[in-house]
Amino acid sequence: MLEIIGDILKVFAKNGLFDEGVELIGSWSFLVYQKYLGARSLPFVTQDVDFLIPNPFYGQEHPDLVDQLEKLGFRYDFRSDGSMFLWKADFVIEFITAEKGRGSTESINFKKLGLRAVPLRYMDLLLEDSIIVPVEGVKVRVPHPANYFFHKLIISAKRKNSVKRGKDLEQALCTSTIVDVQDIADRFKKLPKGWQADIVKVLFHAGKDLPLYRKELERIELALQTAVNKQL
Repeated sequence: MLEIIGDILKVFAKNGLFDEGVELIGSWSFLVYQKYLGARSLPFVTQDVDFLIPNPFYGQEHPDLVDQLEKLGFRYDFRSDGSMFLWKADFVIEFITAEKGRGSTESINFKKLGLRAVPLRYMDLLLEDSIIVPVEGVKVRVPHPANYFFHKLIISAKRKNSVKRGKDLEQALCTSTIVDVQDIADRFKKLPKGWQADIVKVLFHAGKDLPLYRKELERIELALQTAVNKQL
């Protein structure tokens, strides 16, 4: 990983935030799956690192967390919704939390961390059954690969930007290679019906648009057929 990412993770680990439920999410967690868990490789470039904060947050107080990140050369600023982000050249640290209720656009204040986070839909899924992965000497909490897989499919179905939609879909398919077929089936059955429909729809189109992932798609299709048969 980049040196700056390693430094950021060390700050979070030093404060015990990964033990308190905070997760590394987004493309950097996907890189963890590739490099440390054996997911199918997929080149990508991103200058954003995202952290998911449980809401409510039951951890200890970390009033100087932002100060510690500033010592790495970052400066903090605020979005129009009041959420905080840190930046260094073109590199950005974002803080995200799960949206509570529909249509909320106001940032969420985490007094214990001294920051405000962006509320987004579907984030609760990433908080379920999260795992700890040793990353260059740091124990980092990331979403369970199965939940990351489903989350990326759901988000892909909602995207209007075709480039971002394709990126989400490819990351989902690559992550599926480290998820047990039965686990996919079991978790799919527990998802809301609307999410299930979105997943089936996006996978149907993926079969036409991403022929290089035929093997992964056939494996996923088998898992979903198993789930549907058990629901009948």
